[in-house]
Amino acid sequence: MKLQALFTRMLRTSLAIVVGAMLFIPRPLLAQVDTGSILGTITDPSGAVIGGATVTLTNEGTSATLSTSVESDGSYKFTPVRIGSYKVSASSQGFQTTEQKNIVVNVGSSVLVNFVLKPGAVTETVEVTTSTPVLETQDASVG
Repeated sequence: MKLQALFTRMLRTSLAIVVGAMLFIPRPLLAQVDTGSILGTITDPSGAVIGGATVTLTNEGTSATLSTSVESDGSYKFTPVRIGSYKVSASSQGFQTTEQKNIVVNVGSSVLVNFVLKPGAVTETVEVTTSTPVLETQDASVG
């Protein structure tokens, strides 16, 4: 019986050591994300994509700007984008510059901002004022 008691005590001690060690094993920490993204496509009035256009993102609170070139399929994407209110403008040679203001980026959201550029002089600017819909159509996740 002494052997069985010794074995039980060793088993309990080993179990306590293993459980204690597991409490101190470093685990990866998940960082809180305070960003989202803005994406869309650039087309002309006929629906044809305009590759090579320039899209500029401006933070309305800080006036910080970031520009990107549109892909050959007419798409663009700004990611990661800090939460806040933004102005996005699109331009291409031979087309009017178009901008949308008050685009709100929330945590984890993907905001869709499509542009239809009208033919015209580059000096002309068309301002589109819209409110961003509350319904998220690009991503079903909750931020």
